[in-house]
Amino acid sequence: MTITAIGSGKGGTGKTLIAVSLAHAFAHMGERVLLCDADFGLANAGVHLGVAETGDLKGVIDGKPLKDAVSRIGSGRTGFDLLAAPSGSLASLGEAAVTRLCTALSQANAYDRVLVDLGAGVDGNVMSVAAHADEVLLIVTPDPASLTDAYAFVKLLLRRTTTRVPQVLVNMATNQTEGRRIADALVSSAQAFLRAAPECLGFIPYDPRVTEAVRRQSPLLTLFPQTPAAIALEGVARKMHGHSAPLAAAGLR
Repeated sequence: MTITAIGSGKGGTGKTLIAVSLAHAFAHMGERVLLCDADFGLANAGVHLGVAETGDLKGVIDGKPLKDAVSRIGSGRTGFDLLAAPSGSLASLGEAAVTRLCTALSQANAYDRVLVDLGAGVDGNVMSVAAHADEVLLIVTPDPASLTDAYAFVKLLLRRTTTRVPQVLVNMATNQTEGRRIADALVSSAQAFLRAAPECLGFIPYDPRVTEAVRRQSPLLTLFPQTPAAIALEGVARKMHGHSAPLAAAGLR
């Protein structure tokens, strides 16, 4: 079982859309997937999916068995489980509670992969959950503030773990040149000042169909499976799943 935390440093990067899409893609590849929305203040994975039942994350923190707390999303090959809490209900969650959640997720052996959608920013709870994960996927966009905050995320993750370097995914890139420029800027800064070299997993193109999927509260890979962003996200999932996929296939054509 692999725990994959998905962070961004700042809001507005499309992190939750990516988390939902990867859950869908991994399930389609045959993985047993749990998506945990760990944005304790503003959980919205359920909104993206258009579902009211999002599971009982608070119950898990309080000791409820995970199998009794999750909500099933979809069925068959593309189905996965969701664990979240109502938006705002856990905004003041303490460190001990976060540790209990991390422990519960680390014992989720009924799954092949646990995707953890982190809250935006780099506060203590966000970085604590990231540090407990097996791998971290860091979402960055062409927004200069996103790049600055992503660097802070890398720095704080290294401070907590000493060796854990996140993988990077550039979202909303206008073209492949811009995607590579953003990735190279982050990698260069990390190498120069942190002596760390994040790996870039690919580039997701700006795609108006993404906004449409969010508006319609339906998974992008279900609603628009052939749109460029969906194809790119499937390429990233294949790469993470362990299959070879060139960077060009994971993004811009």
